[in-house]
Amino acid sequence: MAELVKLRSVTPPQAKRARPSVLETLIRLEGEAIAAQDVLSLQHQAVNRPRDMLECGHIFWISRKGSNVKILAVTGQEQMERHTPFGQWLKDDLKTRARKGTLDTVSDWKFESNREDDLINYPFIHAHYAPFSPNSKAGGLLFAFGTPPSPTYVPIMARLGEIYGLVHAARRGAKRARMAPGKRNIFYGSVAALALIGMIPIPMTTLAPAEVVADSPYILSAEFDGVIKNMLVAPNAQVKAGDALVQLDDVTLRNELILADKELQLSAVRHRMAGLRAFVNADAKRELAVAEAEADLAKARRDYARERLDKTVLRAPRDGLALFSDVSELTGRPVSNGEAILRIAEPTRVLLRLHAPLAHGEALREGARVRMFLDTDPVTPLEAKLTRASYRASTMPEGGMAFNAHAALTEGDIPRIGARGVAKIYGEKAPLAYFLIRRPLTLIRQMTGL
Repeated sequence: MAELVKLRSVTPPQAKRARPSVLETLIRLEGEAIAAQDVLSLQHQAVNRPRDMLECGHIFWISRKGSNVKILAVTGQEQMERHTPFGQWLKDDLKTRARKGTLDTVSDWKFESNREDDLINYPFIHAHYAPFSPNSKAGGLLFAFGTPPSPTYVPIMARLGEIYGLVHAARRGAKRARMAPGKRNIFYGSVAALALIGMIPIPMTTLAPAEVVADSPYILSAEFDGVIKNMLVAPNAQVKAGDALVQLDDVTLRNELILADKELQLSAVRHRMAGLRAFVNADAKRELAVAEAEADLAKARRDYARERLDKTVLRAPRDGLALFSDVSELTGRPVSNGEAILRIAEPTRVLLRLHAPLAHGEALREGARVRMFLDTDPVTPLEAKLTRASYRASTMPEGGMAFNAHAALTEGDIPRIGARGVAKIYGEKAPLAYFLIRRPLTLIRQMTGL
């Protein structure tokens, strides 16, 4: 028992916990760097955590590509203020050293200004640069000291640069990690399949407003200047040859016919009187010839007035449909000689009139396939073939410019004249990929002029 007490009395008290060694600190910093959540956290650790073992003023994270140098992080700041006078001065100094090759390996120098008017007064003028790897041109850590660093710090700073450089490079490489073989095969297979699908030839198509119109209709027009008195048929009515269609105002022509009849009667009386005088007087035979000429002239005027009066009623030259918009729009309207009043068309002879957009005029080739979907029957399309197209665009009634084209029906029931819908025009064949990028490519060229 006494011996135990003696042992206890000589046992020294519990010693204070010793300060971690350099190796332990490096291992701890390496573990923290590997566990960093992102590159920003890694940079923040690199410029702050090494100060636990190094008595330095500032640590800078330097990123470079050749002579292009960037300062991405600095001790004690969340973000490096690059546009401050100190930031610009330090960046210019590092660019100069990068061009000279100083930043390619481990190097030491003192910050000195080459300008007398430079107001930069930086207290930590002794710099030690530790690249991320030997002969690395990707960047490194820059340590700034107020006094020349201890020689024992040099291998520690070199190791710190390598630690953070390797972790940073590993993180960047992880973003560009290759896909697994299975996923890579699926990816390349999908790309190859899309490329093959893009090479499938399909016809270049375009949509155009379409209307069913009559093929070669007869245009009924006025034969002299006048006013439409009355329309004798309803719009789109079936008429036969000889039916009266339009009644022009005949008041003036009827009065002219009455006057012409009176003049003819007067000339007939003069002719009889000249004939009676010719029996008793030989000189009166000359008056007889003049009276005969006047009678013929009066008769010609009467016949001309009667002919014009007969033309006030316009009749159908053939069977068909009388195509015009509305009776009220034509009644009372003045017309001039040769002006069209209505059209007479055969219901069984129709064409499709298309208004193709300007951007897709290349599809308007003779013989191109056309499919029209009527607004009244969008399920059953009409098959047609393009017969002719204009080379010059014209202004449409609703505004805008378009190419006029006509197509003849090849299949399907004959639609009603005046029916409207949308026609799909099939042009020459081209790869599917070109069909998909045609419109975006057109827009880009219109916007950029390339």
